[in-house]
Amino acid sequence: MRTHTGRSGDECEASVLRRVGEYAVRMPSTQFFCLVSACVLWNAPLPPSAFFTLADDGTWKDRPLDVGVTLPARAPRCDGVRGRSVNPGWADVVEHPLSGLPLTSPASTWAMMGQFLADDDLIALGDAMVREPMHPDDPPALASLAALDTAIAVGRRPGIPRLREALPFIRTRSRSRQETRLRLALTRDARLPEPSLNWPVYIDEVVVALIDVAYPRVRVGFEYEGEQHLTDAAQWAKDIRRYEMLADLGWRIIRVTKSDLDLERTAFIRRARAAVAASVRAADA
Repeated sequence: MRTHTGRSGDECEASVLRRVGEYAVRMPSTQFFCLVSACVLWNAPLPPSAFFTLADDGTWKDRPLDVGVTLPARAPRCDGVRGRSVNPGWADVVEHPLSGLPLTSPASTWAMMGQFLADDDLIALGDAMVREPMHPDDPPALASLAALDTAIAVGRRPGIPRLREALPFIRTRSRSRQETRLRLALTRDARLPEPSLNWPVYIDEVVVALIDVAYPRVRVGFEYEGEQHLTDAAQWAKDIRRYEMLADLGWRIIRVTKSDLDLERTAFIRRARAAVAASVRAADA
């Protein structure tokens, strides 16, 4: 997906990582990466707007690196860096397990982003922090729901009301920001029941598919189709075979695009309600 500056999300993250590496070689021991910089280091999802700031001349430029200190230490002031002064106890600082860089813990990172992110994006960030492994090679969750709750309770940090509103909606089985947005569209906008996330479908006790958002009782599933599904021929062919298999097993799969969630949300909500209602009637008949 391209941002309003023409760069992809991967390019934006790569830019942050490059600048983090450049600053880290001269960063004093009292400083640590936080906010957007920490999110990128934890490979946690952010909306495209998080990577840019609007300059005085009306153009968009890269957001400065977010570098924090614990008071009473003095926040850094230099080109390309935005210093953040953090009250004692408001942020746990840890070493990144791969890079060894100092940064806020996943739970603290989520809590600090409460003052900057809209509700859905704050929930999506929380989902990423607590995501449980769903495949044998998946890494462990970065944080727990209890850790997020503890991060809220440390003091009257900015964004507390938004964090408290977001926490009850965070789930451990969402695999992407768009999957989270899809779930919220179904439950909060369409007012459908709470679905199962990445629901496993079995054949002969073997998992053959994980359905992004599912209503297993009536066998209705919603699958988010990212751009890679349309541009990768091998992935496209795999998707077709997968949907045919699920149809043979009695599943009705509703395929959802970015346009459905951003531009045609009302129409998508009507379609989702109709699909679930029809399947409920069929199951109860």
